[in-house]
Amino acid sequence: MPVLDENRLKEKLKKIRLVIFDVDGVLTDGRIIYNDEGQETKVFDVRDGHGIKLLARAGIESAILTARESKTVEHRAANLGIELVFQGMKNKAAGLEEILKIRPFKLDEIAYVGDDIIDLPVLKRVGLAVTVADAVNEVKERSDYITSRPGGRGAARELAELLLKAQSKWDDILSHYLS
Repeated sequence: MPVLDENRLKEKLKKIRLVIFDVDGVLTDGRIIYNDEGQETKVFDVRDGHGIKLLARAGIESAILTARESKTVEHRAANLGIELVFQGMKNKAAGLEEILKIRPFKLDEIAYVGDDIIDLPVLKRVGLAVTVADAVNEVKERSDYITSRPGGRGAARELAELLLKAQSKWDDILSHYLS
């Protein structure tokens, strides 16, 4: 659901070379499950993961920037080929600076997907501020695009397709599966 007018949104989308994802509430539905041994489990959407892989295939890098720390996130990132994984980043702006040291993109080449007020310092700096359908209102009010899908339930895939289509890369991706 675009907050910006369609033309302005498309111009921002065309510039994106890196998408940074929060985890809880974005790549998951925000629930955290603990077993009897205290081990944490998260549930990820397979289509979101495929969307991230499609971005990589098209030359758009993904990163993870999360305030929590979890082995599950390490495993998921490795499975998706995400090299830039920053966990335990309670100060998300500092996390963005760490990413920029490794990948010196211009801010307008970066999209960030967050869902809660801890994400605001990054959302207000990057070229494309994205949030999920079930984000808190303060984040929705400050985002360029609000997905129609909730966090952990297809929001990342929705953004991936939007980016690939805006950058005229979707047909190439699709042709891979149709040949």
